[in-house]
Amino acid sequence: MAGPYPAARARHGPRPFDAGAAARRARRERGRDRPWGAARAARGARGRRGAGAGGRVFAAVAGARAVVGAGRRTPVRPPAGHHGRRTRLPARRRNRVLVRPGRLSVRESSVPEYAELHAHSWYSFLDGVDAPAALVEEAVRQGLAGLAITDHDSMAAAPHLAVAARGTGLATVFGAELNLGLDGERTGVPDPAGAHLLVLARDPDGYRRLAGAITRGHLAGDGKGRPVYDLEQVAASAGGHWEILTGCRKAAVPRALAEGGVEAAERELRALMELFEPEHVHVELHATGMPGDDRRNDQLAQVAARLGLPTVATGLVHYARPDGHATYAAVAALRARATLEEIDSWLPPGPGMFLRSPGQAVRRFRRYPGAVAHAVDLARDCRIDFDTEIRPRPPRFSVPDGHDEDTYLRELTFQGIVRRYGTRAARPDAHAQAEHELGVIKALGFSGWFLISWDVVRFARDQTPPILVQGRGSAANSIVVHALGISAVDPIKYQLLFSRFLHPERDGPPDIDLDIQADRREEVLQYVYAKHGRENAAMVANEVCLTSKFSVREAARILGYSPGTVDAISSLVDRHDPIPQAHAEIPDQVLSLARRLEGRPRHFSIHSGGIVICEGPIAEVLPVEWARMPGRSVIQGDKEAAVDSGLVKHDLLSLRTLSAAADVLTMLAAAGTPMEFADIPADDPLVYDMINDGDTVGVFQVESRAQISVAPVMKARTFRDLAVQIALIRPGPGASGASRRYLRRRSGQDSVPAIHPVIDQILAVSNGTVLFQEQAMMLAIEGAGFTPAEADRLRRAMGAKRSLPGILALRERFLAGLDRLGLPTETAEDLYQQIESFSGYGFPFSHSLSFAFIAAATAWMKRYHPAMLLTGILNHMPMGFYETSTLIADAQRHQVTVRPVHINASRATTALEPLTETDRAAYRPVHRHASPHPQPPVRLGLITVRGMGTELAETIEAEREADGPYADLEDLVRRTRTPTPVLENLAAAGALD
Repeated sequence: MAGPYPAARARHGPRPFDAGAAARRARRERGRDRPWGAARAARGARGRRGAGAGGRVFAAVAGARAVVGAGRRTPVRPPAGHHGRRTRLPARRRNRVLVRPGRLSVRESSVPEYAELHAHSWYSFLDGVDAPAALVEEAVRQGLAGLAITDHDSMAAAPHLAVAARGTGLATVFGAELNLGLDGERTGVPDPAGAHLLVLARDPDGYRRLAGAITRGHLAGDGKGRPVYDLEQVAASAGGHWEILTGCRKAAVPRALAEGGVEAAERELRALMELFEPEHVHVELHATGMPGDDRRNDQLAQVAARLGLPTVATGLVHYARPDGHATYAAVAALRARATLEEIDSWLPPGPGMFLRSPGQAVRRFRRYPGAVAHAVDLARDCRIDFDTEIRPRPPRFSVPDGHDEDTYLRELTFQGIVRRYGTRAARPDAHAQAEHELGVIKALGFSGWFLISWDVVRFARDQTPPILVQGRGSAANSIVVHALGISAVDPIKYQLLFSRFLHPERDGPPDIDLDIQADRREEVLQYVYAKHGRENAAMVANEVCLTSKFSVREAARILGYSPGTVDAISSLVDRHDPIPQAHAEIPDQVLSLARRLEGRPRHFSIHSGGIVICEGPIAEVLPVEWARMPGRSVIQGDKEAAVDSGLVKHDLLSLRTLSAAADVLTMLAAAGTPMEFADIPADDPLVYDMINDGDTVGVFQVESRAQISVAPVMKARTFRDLAVQIALIRPGPGASGASRRYLRRRSGQDSVPAIHPVIDQILAVSNGTVLFQEQAMMLAIEGAGFTPAEADRLRRAMGAKRSLPGILALRERFLAGLDRLGLPTETAEDLYQQIESFSGYGFPFSHSLSFAFIAAATAWMKRYHPAMLLTGILNHMPMGFYETSTLIADAQRHQVTVRPVHINASRATTALEPLTETDRAAYRPVHRHASPHPQPPVRLGLITVRGMGTELAETIEAEREADGPYADLEDLVRRTRTPTPVLENLAAAGALD
């Protein structure tokens, strides 16, 4: 098949070319047929070294165990009963007479069946092309009996495979292709070193053993993407619960065949049988339409027959459909950091590694009787129901004697209800809502999950000084969360919708997101590890995907454009914008290829705050690997995979604003005016005067230019107003026109229309426009007659833009429901369009209220204690929208004295200096929003000097405290070994004057 993408030829410049024809032409020029990846000699010593090391891996291990002698030819047979291990074999395999390959046409059954047991998804980063769901969709379309996804050193696809295959009848098989003997990362070279070992889990125990083996390999490596496996340990992990396939050309047996012929392949195969037991070893035959396929498969089938092993057919799948070949070539070039022309001879010249139909497979493998049928048998033997056999039990929370999780949560909740609202007689509404929520929580089995979140918050607040922690997101819709002290937002006061957070039909635990002061978040994480066990808790990964800008850049590079041209093309695309369909200055071939790359995952990183907890070892559910951050490991899966795997996720998010606020509270206590964060006034009129004037530099969530421009129109006077203002500057309300409509109505330019009493009440807080997710759900429930669960499904479906038929059905129900209220069609359509246009980005009102709480607190600090707030912010930079110089200038406008950094006066961090009585007596507020109280001077810390690390700053301060001020520059250098670049920056800042 002709490759659709152009590549660059150095002598002619960028021009279209046929990748397959180029490969064939190159082989003709060399005067011989060169199967992809086979002719190492022409590629130099590096290729020869890579080929030799892995080809003898199994024989080397087996030789060390004195099991396989040189030239030994005796077939290895399993002992009777096999030590009581599971040895059930398919009938075809027990009764099959293996024959040497011939050219007979074998009709294996009147209705052919096939299962694909060797397939790579895009979690074989930059090797496989398609998402697991796309592979499942194509497998079902082709009528396959089963599908195994076998990514490189990864089982990240497992939960996605399970979800996509639900209800399809497709047998799901879980496996991996282990890279043995890697000497570095897989990126940067066309053909990474190392030998492959293809493993399929035979049963749930085998799944857990494989996930554990992959985890041990990754954690034994010296960095991300470099697993190191001990083959003896890997073999011991199998325990009769794995099925081993001899694999692709990079696996030990095919590699030995290519390098040493049939005898060498037989030695490797015997070693493999000895390591993993003969009844669990299968000789893999793959036919991808490449030169040499038949010869290799004939020889492998011959070796299999001599040793009494079955053959199994695979497609060596790297993309779902034939048209994925061009994308496969592109991601291979990206991985190798090469151009398409440079990578061409390492790749198949045409599409061959796609999912084949049963009929295609039977025709392709007709020379090898039983190979296709055995693939089906093996898939059925290895079929695992992830949902029932792998999903872990939720973590248990240790409760006091006399309680279970439900009763303990109930006790804690009503203690909080009485504390916040009063007795049942005084506030029956609050008590009734708590009863309702506890009933739902108990029915869903989530009591332990709530207790874990409560325990994290309790630990943080019990520290000295307390660690600031604040719940956010939809959890604030729950009165139980409020009663437990997790959220400061009163859901009854603000009429929040509990079903936005949790409802009886929810299929997994909801999120309780916690913002934690950044400088002490690690203490909280370590507590979670200690409380639940290192093996039972791990960070969630984040998929780092190819952005539009990066995709365009890489497309130009791999097509062979010069570095300067690549830079110029890349500069024309914003990373936040989609790839354009056409661009006057970007070649169409670049855009076409870039669209194939965009959105595909490159690797995993650490999620901003997600941590998963389960009752047993997490590595038995999803493997764990190193992250790039030293000492941090993550599961092989993002937050969606964690949820689909049944892992309970908690978001412990780092927020620098809370670190600055905590510093302010510490300074207030030192000044003799202690205050709790929760006690800071949220409705101070002077604070709202400041906000409405746009004087909000340094204030959480309302300091951006967009917020400053909105504030004079908004004229917030209450905490509720502030929450609405925060929500206005979001992509959703902006895209739907809700922000503009709201502000025009708020300012009196437009009137608020009366739609219907039910609708008007729901939209009262936002002047008749849809701003919040709760409003969208209430319109569906109260207006259109949806159940809470159906309303939540509507919100999720539109937010994810998935299942178009399902969305259309919900839309028709929504419009029909509003029609029963007597609404005009155009009004109902307008409401639906408002919901749809903002749903992917809209805030829950509870989330906006949570952010407003922190915004109000930091605004109060700026209004009354600007020196303290500046000090706190500077000590936790970077944060917010502004540079240090802007923050200092703003503080000075508010009559704060800011003193420069000095080597004999500054501490390592920025700090307050004593306020003299003269300054106190002379203070007069001049600025409209200056504090009514004189402010202590702020001395900039050594850490504010460019290039000054924390360790050096602390050394300079400690040396000065121990042995007195520095006499001169020579004295500073002699005592602290300060490097020249830092000395120059100190001098430029005036710190040496």
